[in-house]
Amino acid sequence: MENSAGTRSRTYVAAYFGLWVAALVLLRAFYGFPVSEAITALIILGLVLPALSLLSTRSVKALLYVVARPLLESAVLLAYLSVIAAILVWGFGGVSRITSEPGHTIILLALKIATFVVIPAGALLAFGGYKLRELAPLSLIWSALKPALWMSLAVLLMQMVLGRGLQDIRHSHLSPWIIMVAAPLAFAWLVIEVGIVEEFFFRTLLQERLATVLRNPWAGLVLATLLFGLVHAPGLYLRPAATQEAIGLHPPLLLAVGYSIILTSLAGLFLGVLWMRTRNFAVVVLVHAAGDLLPNLIPWIKAFHLAR
Repeated sequence: MENSAGTRSRTYVAAYFGLWVAALVLLRAFYGFPVSEAITALIILGLVLPALSLLSTRSVKALLYVVARPLLESAVLLAYLSVIAAILVWGFGGVSRITSEPGHTIILLALKIATFVVIPAGALLAFGGYKLRELAPLSLIWSALKPALWMSLAVLLMQMVLGRGLQDIRHSHLSPWIIMVAAPLAFAWLVIEVGIVEEFFFRTLLQERLATVLRNPWAGLVLATLLFGLVHAPGLYLRPAATQEAIGLHPPLLLAVGYSIILTSLAGLFLGVLWMRTRNFAVVVLVHAAGDLLPNLIPWIKAFHLAR
């Protein structure tokens, strides 16, 4: 039985990477998509960080998570993805026209919280009979949080070596005092904006229910990761300026879909592994926020006028 489950798990993972390779081949053939960028993302986000996630959770016991009506709840969440896609196109596009700060940043956060947390959580709390702690189980004891520490260090190191975050900090010429004060504040903001917002919907709600329906945790992980990428495709196609991705002002639909598979979906892969192995909401929230800290620190400081 275990061998059968392991075979199915490997099949799901292989299917995802097979789709990834097919998307890259098509984008390379039709649009000359740079292979080096895609391969770098695959190695780091698709192989190294998931492997480290597995390693850091070897001795962790996953928290209990019970899905009451997996098929119905999965269907509702999958249907709700069309609403999320529409908000990514028109809602986020409308907010992008607000240029004053911190008004733009605050309104954008409010829209994200409503879209990814309040509406789906409210529906499940009202009709699913859940309590809030059952939708997002967490443990703050040290043994449960150790994976968050190690993976936060890993993603910070990755950003230091490969990202532009440190360069942006150096070029900003801000005093060390401002950086020291702003960093924990920006991290706390990111815990909400990217950690709670994205991890709650895509990991604790969607991935867990898909895994239950398909009776395989890797199947839920792969499908949720793919959907995380594909839900961004309408925004990449219709409003690329608002999504801030470098695929041109008017990308073809195939390019937008392929890009969402090749790069966007990979971003959630190792976080899906962390959730699958711990089912600890605190772990995925903290690691996601840590991964976004360096590239977002200077923009956050400027948005809240902590420095000129």
